[in-house]
Amino acid sequence: MNKIKVAQIIGNSSCGGVISCLMNYYRHIDREAVRFDFFTYGPSSYDAEIKALGGEVHYFPSVFKFGASVGELTKKLKGYDAVHVHMTTLSFVGLMAAKNAGVPVRICHSHSTTDTKDGIKLVVKDVLRYPSRFFATHEMGCSERSVRWLFGKDNDAVILHNAIDLERFSPCKNRAALRKKYGLDGSYVYGFIGRFETQKNVPFLIKAFAIVAQKRPDSKLVLVGDGTQRQKVLSLIKENGLDDKVLILPDSSQVEKYYALFDLFVLPSIFEGLPLVAVEAQAMKLPCLLSDHITAETAVGGVCKFASIDKPDRWAQAMLQASSMHGIECHNAMAENGYDIRKEAPKLLEWYKEIIKK
Repeated sequence: MNKIKVAQIIGNSSCGGVISCLMNYYRHIDREAVRFDFFTYGPSSYDAEIKALGGEVHYFPSVFKFGASVGELTKKLKGYDAVHVHMTTLSFVGLMAAKNAGVPVRICHSHSTTDTKDGIKLVVKDVLRYPSRFFATHEMGCSERSVRWLFGKDNDAVILHNAIDLERFSPCKNRAALRKKYGLDGSYVYGFIGRFETQKNVPFLIKAFAIVAQKRPDSKLVLVGDGTQRQKVLSLIKENGLDDKVLILPDSSQVEKYYALFDLFVLPSIFEGLPLVAVEAQAMKLPCLLSDHITAETAVGGVCKFASIDKPDRWAQAMLQASSMHGIECHNAMAENGYDIRKEAPKLLEWYKEIIKK
């Protein structure tokens, strides 16, 4: 069989979890049998690696420029065996273009859910679920909750776990040295990794941590990431007198070193599919405090507590209580639950072969 060509349509390649998950699969899949080409809005830090692994990178206009986006994708998608779209409710744009281009296998992948407080956004997302399903030949998602939200209760969706490299995400042996490097030795460190966007609820986390810092003077908060809410986050840090308590670090290709700084991983998201960062944190033997808006499926073997994000003081109390938690070695459990990329990547390849053959 000739090498399978799959177009992976991501859109915004700065959305860390989606492209990170996809790159995990591409690094560990049999690239003699399949080639991934990535379609994004513009350059990303992954472009060089994608090309080194044998894939191509194509840029296309934002889906909010609907006509230009569909037209450009229709031209570029001709000749692919399958198109795999990772844009949840906006996936219909890539799927429509793929159908126009005559691509026989069109996969809609749900990576997220939504929040009931989204207002008009929720209405728009609800409407867009239907064209996404209409143009797809196959459905996939990262969790049962994400597929139910996008495809409904009666669906034929396949679950593709957000699997990781368990060898890479293991408890760090030079943790003490790393903490000293960042001035964190002697502190209890709450850690967050993600985009500074509405979904991730970082301003809420700052407000909650301000309460924690008053009650536990040895506490520090490390935020890894960036986004449109950065200035709002910085302002809240200053307003609450937390300049010497909060450390903001840029995203890194060696993100596992950041997990080594933490004592507790926190993620107060308003909505998620199944957050890759929480999977990585558990693999690093970190206890996790997660929003109760995140699916319970996120507990994939490690120690996780889910708490309400209705008020900052309640989340602060949960942070203080969770500081007594300790992580556990959970690699075996994670592998059994489908989160070992070395086992899951070959399964994805076999699935591609099966549906393309049909």
